[in-house]
Amino acid sequence: AKKMADKTVPIIKTTQVVKLQEKGKKIIFLDAREIAEYEVSHIKNAIHVGYDNFKMESVKAIDKNAIVIVYCSVGYRSGKIGKKLREAGFTSVFNLYGGLFDWANNGNPVYSDSGKVTQVHPYNGNWGKWLKPELRSKLD
Repeated sequence: AKKMADKTVPIIKTTQVVKLQEKGKKIIFLDAREIAEYEVSHIKNAIHVGYDNFKMESVKAIDKNAIVIVYCSVGYRSGKIGKKLREAGFTSVFNLYGGLFDWANNGNPVYSDSGKVTQVHPYNGNWGKWLKPELRSKLD
């Protein structure tokens, strides 16, 4: 994950995020995966911004001083989106270390629009190996 992440965006680990949540900090999660991945599961209340078709318009309502944590599957796409946000003036942008895979692998909950779920989109066969087998959803 460290090799994949953009070095211009600070990395935040899952354990650090959980501690911030426990302290009642307001965190805005941005999901930089594609919509098919997001629909399988995402972090609760995450805003889907995508990667291939990311537009700054999708974040215009977000306070540029808010704590923003961007994630994807493992951290590459989210690092690229995080860099764009920092360049646009967002001051507290972090890339979730290991992405949603690390989040779920460490037992943190994931959700779909219908509620809490137990599976994560594995992106593809090569990347899915970083996700615990019992968490991998089937690819179409």
